[in-house]
Amino acid sequence: MSKQTKAWGYGMLSVVLAGTVTLVGCSKDTGTSGGTAAPSTSTGSAQPAPKAEAPYELSWLKAQDISKPYDPAKDVVLQAVEKKLNVKIVPEMVDVQQYKTKLNLKMASGSIPDVVRIDFADDFQKYAQQGAFLDLTNLINEKDTPNILKEVPKEVFEQAKVNGKIYGIPYQGGPGAGYRWNLVFRKDFLDGMGVKAPKTLDEYYNLLKKVKAEKPDVIPLGGYTAQIGQQKYANNSFDHIFGAFGVTPGYFTQKDGTFGSYDIDPKMREALLYLQKMYGEGLIDKEFATIKEEQLRAKLYSGKLFSWMGWWSTANDYDTQVEMNELKKSGKLAADATLPSQADQPYKYLTLTDSLVGSDGKAVAPTGAPFAQMHAISAKTKDPKKVLSIIENSLSAENQMLSVWGIEGEDYKIDNGKMKVLTNDIIDQKTMQDKSGNFRGVQSYLFAPGLNGWPRYLESLPLRSSQALDVAIHNKYQITDASNYLDSPTKIAKLVELNTMRDSVFTQIIMGGDIKKFDEFVDKWKAQGGTQILKELEESFKKKSGK
Repeated sequence: MSKQTKAWGYGMLSVVLAGTVTLVGCSKDTGTSGGTAAPSTSTGSAQPAPKAEAPYELSWLKAQDISKPYDPAKDVVLQAVEKKLNVKIVPEMVDVQQYKTKLNLKMASGSIPDVVRIDFADDFQKYAQQGAFLDLTNLINEKDTPNILKEVPKEVFEQAKVNGKIYGIPYQGGPGAGYRWNLVFRKDFLDGMGVKAPKTLDEYYNLLKKVKAEKPDVIPLGGYTAQIGQQKYANNSFDHIFGAFGVTPGYFTQKDGTFGSYDIDPKMREALLYLQKMYGEGLIDKEFATIKEEQLRAKLYSGKLFSWMGWWSTANDYDTQVEMNELKKSGKLAADATLPSQADQPYKYLTLTDSLVGSDGKAVAPTGAPFAQMHAISAKTKDPKKVLSIIENSLSAENQMLSVWGIEGEDYKIDNGKMKVLTNDIIDQKTMQDKSGNFRGVQSYLFAPGLNGWPRYLESLPLRSSQALDVAIHNKYQITDASNYLDSPTKIAKLVELNTMRDSVFTQIIMGGDIKKFDEFVDKWKAQGGTQILKELEESFKKKSGK
């Protein structure tokens, strides 16, 4: 399966966001009387204390796995969030599978929730253009919403605009979403040769030549294929090579409103010639175009593979499997042929790094779309500025810790400056309750966008996963596809066909085919829908920008 479909989670949290959630409700503006203030030193007369503001009531359309028990009245994290944000949440439970249907029914009936979390790709854009959501364009600013702008960069808001206006706050839901790949090496091979992991393409090429010379039975660079016609060529196997040339297959580009495609970029031609040279010199696995991921793993585990591009979370288990194989060969593997979990141990056999840079000192690395959903405020909301202020307040550092991780000392603790999640140790995984019968559904009632990673997220992971994701998300050369969030009917209709043609031609060239095939591919790509796609993307870009 393509790693494009892998979600950010990788067995790292015992309690995760079970589904999409939605706020819906009305405000209560009446206050309650407070106590009496101390006598005024200036007048000597008693002054009444200001009235305490009543909690703002929000009924929450909450996607819930109905196969698991849940009682919001016993959700202690929910109660803590309510107190901190001065809100009263009344959850309406909806089965995860029925959430979208239920939300659409509410939207169609006109009973639009105060705040909804809604898919950007279809529903959000449709309802925003119908006037269902509040225009936030002039309400999102450094003065009034600094926390929101800290979590959602201005350039991301630009991508989220509909007809040039902001109608919602982008939400992703975790830092590992989208493409998150690392270049992985056999660390023990590097150590044995007395060299360090390379930083440049030239260093990498020379290292692969050294591996081939000193370890002739080891494949210097491995790759594997996915279903033909997928967005990413050869399932990302050569992204580090393409990236050093400043291109990445399958991605569209944009500059000053003019769109292009890396697939037909002249620098792609150069990258293919370089890969062809590497293949001809025996530096690339001869089977890269036909084998699947499990076959690549078998080569790694048996010690026949030196380097490859890997999904960030896989290296943890791969390192353990390599260790098991090495222990087996030496006769030191336990009788039951297993090892205890190595997740919190440093990598023993693998090392990971980010992009290789080209001759110009630059690179590109593909990453996923910045967001998939939106928080939108209903245009019918009684007090929209109050609702926006609740979201803004929820995104302070302190309140994010509460809504994402729960109560300090109960759900997590800070030990020697680092966070440790305690929920795993105190709840029954079947009932999601602690010994007192309280539900501890952290990450269940929150606004935290997660675009740049939830607070202290890396600290919550086992050591190996934390190190691997840290490398992936902090790769400074990451780029996104410029066609994200834009409309192109031809792209929908023709992209698989164009990608299939690309995959075939690029494979032929890498394996020794005439480079003229690339020039022919460019002409066919343009004629068979590519030119029309670029035109439609430019038109959609202008429309979204309000031009």
